[in-house]
Amino acid sequence: MAIDSHPIGLLLVLACVSASIGGLILARRRLHREDLEGVKDVASYLFAVAGTLYAVILGLVVVDAMAKFYDARLAVEEESNALSDILLIASQLPGDGPRRIRELADAYVRAVIEDEWPKMAAGGPSPEARRLAVDLVRETYAFEPRDDRESQLFAAAAQAATQFWNGRRTRLLLAVESGLPALVWVVLIVGGTITVVFTYFFKIDRFGLQVAMTAMLSTLIALNLYLILMFASPFSGTTRVGPGGFELSRFILKEVPAK
Repeated sequence: MAIDSHPIGLLLVLACVSASIGGLILARRRLHREDLEGVKDVASYLFAVAGTLYAVILGLVVVDAMAKFYDARLAVEEESNALSDILLIASQLPGDGPRRIRELADAYVRAVIEDEWPKMAAGGPSPEARRLAVDLVRETYAFEPRDDRESQLFAAAAQAATQFWNGRRTRLLLAVESGLPALVWVVLIVGGTITVVFTYFFKIDRFGLQVAMTAMLSTLIALNLYLILMFASPFSGTTRVGPGGFELSRFILKEVPAK
């Protein structure tokens, strides 16, 4: 099971909360009230600074991860929409070009869904899908218009082919750059740990209340890390961008009559 799946993510959240409560219990046994009273004022100030700084960093990383996810979804939509446009426009062109474009598009959709999508989870493209994409663009550009109507159709098909290629390039780039650098994860985990540990320097008479507050803080931090884990890799894990747009292109292939 992949680490960026819902069961593993929820287990990590529970583990973080359990570890924070266990640390609080250990701190209660080791730190005496007299020791904590002497550092209470300084600890309050430092906790506010550390908590604010960590919240800003964590929020920026969450926003960046979710933006990358929605950029990947948009790239897939643009690529599949452009492919559908090529099919619809090519069906109005004369000669053998539309039949060849249709064959290439059908093979490309099949290669993307069955071969390339699983490989994108590891950041790699499909050589077969790349070859078919190049052939499809070349075949679209190869048409030679003979009148004004065909010139207009060719211009629209060429624009759709350009959008198709750009969408594919963006999708693969986002797949290659998925995830976060190890240094960012180190900063997030160490920063979250320090933020939670700061709560151990305050001693409340009702121990249950302090456990509840520490658990809520660690849950909030762990849930944000869970969001990053789910969204930072758009094409892998339980929450991922799927090839739904290309499934619609398959439907259009069935609807557009072959010449």
